[in-house]
Amino acid sequence: MAKKRDTAWAPRVHLASLGCAKNLVDSERLLGRLAAAGAIVGAPIDEADIAIVNTCGFIAPAREESVDTVRDYVAWRRESPARRLFVMGCLVVRSRDELRACIPEVDAFFGIDDHAALVRAVGLGDTDAEEEGRFLLTPRHTAYLRIADGCDNRCAYCTIPDIRGSFRSRPPDDILREANDLATFGVREINLIGQDTSLYGSDLAPRVGIHDLLRRLASIQGFHWIRLLYVHPAHVTEELIDTYASVPNLVPYVDLPLQHLSDRILEAMNRRVTQADCLQLIARWRARVPDLSLRTTLIVGFPGETEAEFAELLALVRDLRFDHLGAFAYSPETGTPAAMLPGRIPDAAVEDRLRRLMELQREIVRQANEARVGSEVEVLVDRPTARRSMWIARTATQAPDVDAVTQLRGRRLAAGKFVRARIVGFEEYDLLAEAIS
Repeated sequence: MAKKRDTAWAPRVHLASLGCAKNLVDSERLLGRLAAAGAIVGAPIDEADIAIVNTCGFIAPAREESVDTVRDYVAWRRESPARRLFVMGCLVVRSRDELRACIPEVDAFFGIDDHAALVRAVGLGDTDAEEEGRFLLTPRHTAYLRIADGCDNRCAYCTIPDIRGSFRSRPPDDILREANDLATFGVREINLIGQDTSLYGSDLAPRVGIHDLLRRLASIQGFHWIRLLYVHPAHVTEELIDTYASVPNLVPYVDLPLQHLSDRILEAMNRRVTQADCLQLIARWRARVPDLSLRTTLIVGFPGETEAEFAELLALVRDLRFDHLGAFAYSPETGTPAAMLPGRIPDAAVEDRLRRLMELQREIVRQANEARVGSEVEVLVDRPTARRSMWIARTATQAPDVDAVTQLRGRRLAAGKFVRARIVGFEEYDLLAEAIS
């Protein structure tokens, strides 16, 4: 998608993107801008002149991974005095001075909005021009489409508003223009992202709802699947649920991060919903979309969480039977209200609760997968594997990067093809399927 401009010097750039899909889009936009300025992007590290690490600073494990990755690239940097190493992203926004002190070998640090400065640091010009497209880091047939950035929810445990600022919807015309470009490029599946996609358009004048945007995107020729991610339960409208029930290429998949289901914990988290709100929302959505697939995320070990409240959470997970569930041990983040709360749960107890929750979810998924054996589904082929005639594919209810996959056996397959398949088994969370001729 990115256009390249002739230049006297073409630095070869390698980029490592860590963290969430929103970070990935930042990386793609930067690479598009570098390519437009004349760089050769996507170079293998052993051929690169410049390495860029786009960091994640959300929680402690992500920060540790980011620092470890940068240190791996420091070894590459030391091999030649001509090489340059730049670090950017969320962790830089949070901890620029600390990073500069502990990893002095890095040539320069840049925040999430410093793309023009980074292009100048690479040694290229024309940085005042508008960004010229994206260099997709996903397979050609699938892409993320960011519709908003920032967040106003101020959940008690979260640093995102401090890193990415207040909630800002992109104008719908800009989104539709980019979506049309992606469709023309050959993208067949788009995954809409933002810190809170259900709040989309609330800050625009005239006001636009996420349901309006989804219907306009669904009319673009070429998109076979449209998937909405990061839906906050406090902001779901009946219009959105109706859109799921009536728009065929909006896949029946909801990413609904609940974080907890105990009323006291939800209030302490500042989630702005109650347990009853969440249960009623799920019931309404499932009634309108009977084949709905639900994904959620939960936080275990929030300060003050009692064994009884955790048991309540387990019981509700057992009843609700989420199709996909991600769980995290609570991480106290400096500057957040939750970090000041009393009642810190011992690490051993948190890890035990996390283990018990994931064991329950593993059994729920095993039963669901067992019931699917013998059924037929449509899958999107992503990539081949090292095994002959084996491919990695996904059903409409398997989102890229975060969910399990479908291991597909078949001939004359190709990445980006939609095919019918029969589910013949499963391994842990993954489905096993055979393409139907």
